[in-house]
Amino acid sequence: MKLRLNTHVLDIAVKVVGLLVVVALVYLGYTVWSTQRGVQENSVTGRAIQSLVEQVKENPRDAGARVLLAQALASAGRLDDAVEQFQNAIKIEKDNAAALEGLGLIAMKREEWRTADGYWQRLVDSLKGGQFASQDQRLERAYYYRGVTLISLKSYEDAVLYLKEALRMKRADADTHYALSVAYRELGSDANQRKELETALAFVPTMAEANYDMGLILIEAGDKAGAAELFRRSVDNAPGRAEPMAELEKFGPMQGYLDEAKSLKETDAKEALVQARIAIALEPTNLEAARLVAALLEEVATKAEAATAYERVLQMVPQDPEATEALARLAK
Repeated sequence: MKLRLNTHVLDIAVKVVGLLVVVALVYLGYTVWSTQRGVQENSVTGRAIQSLVEQVKENPRDAGARVLLAQALASAGRLDDAVEQFQNAIKIEKDNAAALEGLGLIAMKREEWRTADGYWQRLVDSLKGGQFASQDQRLERAYYYRGVTLISLKSYEDAVLYLKEALRMKRADADTHYALSVAYRELGSDANQRKELETALAFVPTMAEANYDMGLILIEAGDKAGAAELFRRSVDNAPGRAEPMAELEKFGPMQGYLDEAKSLKETDAKEALVQARIAIALEPTNLEAARLVAALLEEVATKAEAATAYERVLQMVPQDPEATEALARLAK
């Protein structure tokens, strides 16, 4: 994870975790190694490692065997041993891509940014001249990881260049668009930051960190309801993250917004909808707020938006007669 990268040897999967501060971008690039065919932790992993150790002993000049052993060691949390085997692999094959990538990822995990940057540069240099470089996923990952590393090194302009190279090869990658938004944020390029966040969310609407950052932008723009909804989405998709919940708590109690929405329903439906949207963002299981949002959307928004809101009511109360009737009405 990158969350949506294809797997390769030993199903290396790189997974994004929540990124609510710039330093956390490293975890966009940290890979958790896992072995194929359901190899589990503890004793099974131990047997897999032992088998690979034997292979290396039998053929110590086999760089591929050392890479497999290094990945298995990393999966078991033995990072020092994994580094040793990756380094042995590149002593045998100077430009072994899997070994360079493994060393880069471990250096990122350890927040050894200069070391990581060196490995990513070596990997980019070794792959970009290849015959099929434009289709090489390893090169796309190397551009991405170097971009993320450069953000951590505060080299934001260079980070933009590498992340754009990654996007040139894989345009629809939400993780890369999000990382690029962070680089633009640090450069003070608000318009570009927003554009990249919007693109990331278009590809992955549930991305917690992008929802959070966009929520902060909407707060600054005065769109409290939109911000509340994005903070709620961030909370729902990043359980345990303190930052988005803290932003929601700044709104105060839900009941005040619901009462305001009800008082405005007959005189100012649009403002009532704003208040109701905030109420339901603060308390997503509140049936009264859900009903009110749906009714107001039917009055001032599109049929599709109203239908979605009534479907939310039905999720709370299956076969609810009011929502069922409204959906039938909207379908005409």
